[in-house]
Amino acid sequence: MMEIEKPRIELIEKSEDNTYGRIVVEPLERGYGTTLGNSMRRVLLSSLPGAAVTSIKIEGVQHEFSTIPG
Repeated sequence: MMEIEKPRIELIEKSEDNTYGRIVVEPLERGYGTTLGNSMRRVLLSSLPGAAVTSIKIEGVQHEFSTIPG
């Protein structure tokens, strides 16, 4: 049976104002780093306030598949 080693989480750096931190998680099974990284990225992106374009209206364009001259 394959043995899985439990990952250790270590805080390496942290800024005084808590806006930056460096964390090391090791060892990870093959491919698990990508899974963990994508999950962290999604959580951070959904948690951070910001501005984004959610819709746009162009005169003379009926729907998203219309062609625009030029």
